[in-house]
Amino acid sequence: MRITRNPGETGSSGSLVSASYVDPRDLGPNSPVRDLARAYLQELRDKGRSETTLPRYERFLVEFLRFVERDGAEPRLKDVDIRILKAYGSHLTRRRLLAGRDAGKRPISAASKNLHLIALRGLLKFGVLLDLPVPAPEKVELAKAPDPSPDARHLDQQKLERLLESFDTATDDGLRNRALLEFLAATGCRVSELVSLDRDKLELDPHAVNPKDGVRIADEVTVFGKGSRYRRVFLRMRAREWLERYLRARKDKDPALFITRQKKKAGSYRMGVKMAQTIVAEAAKRAGLAESVSPHWLRHAAITAWATQMNVPAAQRLAGHRNVATTSRYLGSTDAELKELYKKRFG
Repeated sequence: MRITRNPGETGSSGSLVSASYVDPRDLGPNSPVRDLARAYLQELRDKGRSETTLPRYERFLVEFLRFVERDGAEPRLKDVDIRILKAYGSHLTRRRLLAGRDAGKRPISAASKNLHLIALRGLLKFGVLLDLPVPAPEKVELAKAPDPSPDARHLDQQKLERLLESFDTATDDGLRNRALLEFLAATGCRVSELVSLDRDKLELDPHAVNPKDGVRIADEVTVFGKGSRYRRVFLRMRAREWLERYLRARKDKDPALFITRQKKKAGSYRMGVKMAQTIVAEAAKRAGLAESVSPHWLRHAAITAWATQMNVPAAQRLAGHRNVATTSRYLGSTDAELKELYKKRFG
C-alpha cells in the first residue's frame, strides 16, 4: 500500500524528502532501511520542521545509507545492529572534509560527526516508536566535542569597520553588499533569515508620514528564524541609511530585499544563502583579514556588542536564543557581566 501526498503525485527516487510517500504501517523487519529514512523525514515535515532543517537531516541520513548500502547491499531493518552503528561511527571519525579550504586534508570535527550521529539517533528513535527491530537510539554514542572558543569567530570593532568599508559603493553591487553587511551587523540575523526578507517589510509605504529622522526605512522588522519561531530585530540609523540608498537605486519590482542578476525557477531574483556567504568572504579578503569570515561572524559580533553594552539577558532576547547558555557561547573576548562584576569587587 502506497499513499502519495496528492492525487496523481509521483515521488523522485533521487531525494528522500521528495520521494513518494511511505505508509508507516507498511514498515516491518524486512523493509529497506531507506524506507524508514523516508518515513522519518515525512514525520519531521509533519511535525513542522522547517524547509531548511529537512535537507540537512536528509544529507546526514543519506551518508548513513551510502555507508550501509555499499557494494550493492540492500540492508533491511532487521540487519541494523550495534556492529553497524560502531562501524559507521568509526567511518565518520576517519572521513575527510568534502568542501572548503581544507577539503580532503583533515577529518571532520567531532561536532560535525555528532550532527550526523544525532540524525541517526532520531531515525532509530522513530523506528523504536514504530516497534521495529532496530537498536535503541542511546546505542549511538556521541563523540566528545569541546566547546568552540568564542574568539574563533570574533570580529573586533576595527576589523568589522574594515569589512564594512571594503565595498565600492559607487557600483550597484557594492551598494547592495554594503547594505547587506550593515543589516547583518546591526540585527545579528542569521543569513537564512536575511535572504528570506521582503523589501516591503522595511520600506515605508509612500503614503506614510515621513519619520522624524527622514530615513524611510523601518527601525525594526520581524524575522522568521530557527525553530520556526518569529522574533523582532532592530536596525540602527547607519544600517537604515544604507538600506535606503540601496533600495532607492533599484529599478526592479522584485519583492525580495536582496537580489542578484540570476533568476530563480520561481521567477524571483532573490539572493540565496550561498551568494550572501560569498559576498562576506570576498569582503574579508579585500579588507585584508586573515580569517575565513562568514555571515555568522557578524552575528557573533552583534551578540558580543549587545552583551557588553547592555547585558547578557538582553543579548539573549535579541539573538532569539531559548537558553542563555547558548548566548554565552557566542561572546567574544569577554564575558561582559562577569568582567563588570570583577571590576566592581577587585578594581
